[in-house]
Amino acid sequence: MRNTFFLPNLDQLFDVSGISCDKIVVVSIIGKSSYNSLGLKVKSIGRVISSKEYANGQECVIEGSYDEENQIVYLHMCTPLDADYFVKEYSNISKKCEILCGCDDFLAVYDEIKSIFARYLVLLFHISHIVILSHPVCNVDTNYIQYFKAVDLLSQKVFEKIVDILKSIDTISQEWVSAGRFCTPRLIFYFEKCPSNITNIKKLEHNLEDKIYFVLKKTRIISTSGCSLFSIPPNNEFVYIEEELGPYDKLGNMVRNLLMDCQPGGALQLEVPYSSQPNGGKNFKKFMHVHIQQARTKGFDDTVSSGRHQHSQNTHFELPVLKQWIEATKAIYKFMSKCKLVNSLCTDTRFSEQRCLKVLPLALARYQEGLPSHYAKAEHKARLSVALSLFKAQARGPVFDRYAAQLEMDCKIHWKNGRQQCEVASLTGNPCKLIKHSSDQEHMSGFIYKAICDCGRKVGAREDPYKEKQANYTFYQQISKECQCSKLERIQFPVLQSTSKFASETDEISSSSEKCLDDSESSSKMLTLNSPIGMLPSYSSWSLVCLGASSLYSHNLGLSESHHPGFLSSTNYLLPWDVTVFSESKQNWPHVNKYTIRGRRGRSSGSLPQFTVKVFIGVEYECSSGHRFMLSSPDRMLKAMSGGIVKDTGYKVAESDMPLYFPCACRAGKLAQLMRLHVVTPKAPVHCTLNPKVQPATGAPVFIPTLNGPTKLTQSAYWIMRLPYVYISEKEHYGVNPAARLLQGVFGVTEMDQ
Repeated sequence: MRNTFFLPNLDQLFDVSGISCDKIVVVSIIGKSSYNSLGLKVKSIGRVISSKEYANGQECVIEGSYDEENQIVYLHMCTPLDADYFVKEYSNISKKCEILCGCDDFLAVYDEIKSIFARYLVLLFHISHIVILSHPVCNVDTNYIQYFKAVDLLSQKVFEKIVDILKSIDTISQEWVSAGRFCTPRLIFYFEKCPSNITNIKKLEHNLEDKIYFVLKKTRIISTSGCSLFSIPPNNEFVYIEEELGPYDKLGNMVRNLLMDCQPGGALQLEVPYSSQPNGGKNFKKFMHVHIQQARTKGFDDTVSSGRHQHSQNTHFELPVLKQWIEATKAIYKFMSKCKLVNSLCTDTRFSEQRCLKVLPLALARYQEGLPSHYAKAEHKARLSVALSLFKAQARGPVFDRYAAQLEMDCKIHWKNGRQQCEVASLTGNPCKLIKHSSDQEHMSGFIYKAICDCGRKVGAREDPYKEKQANYTFYQQISKECQCSKLERIQFPVLQSTSKFASETDEISSSSEKCLDDSESSSKMLTLNSPIGMLPSYSSWSLVCLGASSLYSHNLGLSESHHPGFLSSTNYLLPWDVTVFSESKQNWPHVNKYTIRGRRGRSSGSLPQFTVKVFIGVEYECSSGHRFMLSSPDRMLKAMSGGIVKDTGYKVAESDMPLYFPCACRAGKLAQLMRLHVVTPKAPVHCTLNPKVQPATGAPVFIPTLNGPTKLTQSAYWIMRLPYVYISEKEHYGVNPAARLLQGVFGVTEMDQ
């Protein structure tokens, strides 16, 4: 009868009739298996163990089967070293890499897999008589040398604990307790495939035995004194190579496997013609029978040991009763399952850690090389990229990501430890160049621009502004003191003067009055068409100044450099704009011809008299280098011909949307901003008006200087309106935008009231 189980669940074996008297032989199978083998190692034995449900989310599973008839316990260890087991557990391993290690490197969890493998090897070497090391191909895997050394070292560390555990089991003999196990297990090497070019397998087996013994002796895993982790028989064969007998018969193999499953004693009970090997000749049954029979009769007395053992143990061999074995196995399994990582197996991690620790300070030094006293985030990222490139080129292994993250953190800490630049953006988008400071300290980007005063006669240095009032008001107040344009006639736009009185904008408000609101919430920085009636700004971002009489401008000479510095060559002219005015007074103007190009008195009865006036207008653009120019149309810079002849008129400028930003000819990519509107009014009985509306982006609010509508200008005068330097609504600051524009309808001419 065959009883299958998984360690440590052995309770079902208590139902075996001979549990208190059967002296058992324990055979364990370890090693690796190839893909599509169902994880079976030593198939002729492994088939007695149910392996169909071995993958249950654990890194290691030990299956078992008890052959009650022959009193043999078979143990079969399945780990990720088995190809099929690894494939089935891949998703769990990958998830563990991601969750616990934060990477997708298999080596990051491989140390734990190897440690678990080593812990359960210690278990099997303490509860087995024979351990079969199975390998899918015919070569010696030298990785087991590292495992054996680690298991040997671990067994030394846990020896006293295991002895204490065994002392708590009353039925175990004193010799078993003293040795920590009932025998030193014999290690058998099994190779599943024979090389195709080998004719003398027996000779190959003997050669492998010599090589294995030499390697184990050379690495001091075995010696000739004391006791050892395992033994190899000095007078018996301990290497077996499976051979393929003739062409592979798939159907016959399936029948044989079915019969193997049905046999109560498992594969070792099969006889010809259905066993996987003939009865006479090479047969693993015969090979194992020698070792099992020796265990049942005289036991094993072939112990060799590691000279590194600190505990001198007498050679002991015992066939335990099944009940004793169950109790000892469950107790040792519980203890070994709690052991931590086996450091001696973490070679990949140790190498990776040593390499990363060596490269980490070099990469950090590269980051710190030639650092300024403080620097911006872009500089930090550029230096970090160089440091990470150096680290990536020289660091290796499973802890790479962890130390790369540490390098990034160390660089960030170094940067933020008194070396971080403020970087708060100015209204023109330039970062503050000062070391990071508190909000109450003034920012400074270090950029100094050339800018022109309200009237256009004085060029001064403008610091890159951080506040809207500094940009649109304070600078012009300061430079006006040098220019004296503050003494010129102005039209003041209504602003909030104090909080003691309230007055809303009405039609009676004169163009020079300043009104007040008693509610602080009724003030804003800049007015838009969406501003509620009664809303006033705390200061005006616009300026409207009269230079003097219209005679100041000569269309033949244009704007003189001495009074209007900074204009690019041939762009310093205003555009003539002929406007026809229809009179609604139905009376003849006695002196209308004095002001017009052509005049008409009243036509037939019912028609309105009309006359035409000439107004000179200009839209002036200014770049940050102090260069100025006029446009003759939305897409063309004004260019006067030789002799100061301007063929363009002001029609396109007056009747079109004008761009708020236009390329300056001083340098490629340099933009100039629309800053002034020029109007030279005629002597005719008309009012020229200005009604600027600026939309700084598509869908943005439309900014205006006043809610009173068009501003009337006096006759026969030269007026200049200065526009805001920055546009800020209650919710947003609008930077340079190619869609920004001055909406048409800025310039107007109406008949003077009689």
